[in-house]
Amino acid sequence: MNIVVMGQGAMGLLWYHHLSQAQKFQTKKTQVQNKGTGDIYPLSKLSLLASNQQNLTQNYYQFTALNNQTYNGIVNYAQPEQLQTADTVFLCLKSYQISDAITQIAEQLKTSCTIILAHNGIGTLEKLPQAIINKHAIYALLTTHGCLRNAPLNITHTGSGVSSLGLISGNKCGEQDNVRDEQITSILHNALPLVKFETNIAIKQWLKLAINCVINPITALNNIDNGLVNNTQFTWQIEALLIEIIAVAKTQGIALVKEELQKSVQEVAQATEKNCSSMRCDVLANRQTEIDYINGYIHRLGIKHNIATPENTKVWQQVKGLGSKL
Repeated sequence: MNIVVMGQGAMGLLWYHHLSQAQKFQTKKTQVQNKGTGDIYPLSKLSLLASNQQNLTQNYYQFTALNNQTYNGIVNYAQPEQLQTADTVFLCLKSYQISDAITQIAEQLKTSCTIILAHNGIGTLEKLPQAIINKHAIYALLTTHGCLRNAPLNITHTGSGVSSLGLISGNKCGEQDNVRDEQITSILHNALPLVKFETNIAIKQWLKLAINCVINPITALNNIDNGLVNNTQFTWQIEALLIEIIAVAKTQGIALVKEELQKSVQEVAQATEKNCSSMRCDVLANRQTEIDYINGYIHRLGIKHNIATPENTKVWQQVKGLGSKL
């Protein structure tokens, strides 16, 4: 399998590093022999497609593991031939970058190439050209791993987690599709466990969205670490946000329970209490946030289905307003 990881940020380098390490330690049992020449070659090839790689002179990256051990690795930048032969393109980008990124490389991809989207929020699929949706099987990958970008091509793995993979577009026609699902899941799991395939990834997406709709805007607007979301001053706001999310989710065939969501928010905030949320990091760095695909997604669905979402709409507008004040 020829894998192209797209995105040199924290999540892109996290997966690139672990896929690269897994590739190094493959045994002969996980390799394939060319019957014609007798050559042994790895089951997977790996390259990184950076957004500005034509201007990059650095061909190595630095990765700091959970045990504080530091690795220096070589970056194998993707060239046109890697894209043309790619079996999987793994997009570790911000949600608002997805559509343009796929459109730019779409003509180079073969029909059998699968696409994996790893980003916060929901709503990127509906922004893709229909021709791309018709051509490729598209997966979503959700992860709870924590990672921090220290500098260009320099990241730290800040928290262990689990990942869920599931098909969000593309019909499953039979055994061959099941093999594809198993192969991709196995490769990712061997690189950075635990990765589990979900036949209904939508419920996982909504559970993560609900948590992001609470922790991300509250931490960004109040400039606080994740753990402080559990302070009683935010209790009413969290409940208001979740009640609206539950009502909107119901229109998508997703049943969410308020008490369970409240517990999940508390647990995630506690588990990552010293962390700076991705949205807060973006605001502090004067970067665009993913708010349009988080609370903004709830706002848009609320309008579409005539459901009032005043609290989600308010924090969506407030976070968007932060950019104009920086």
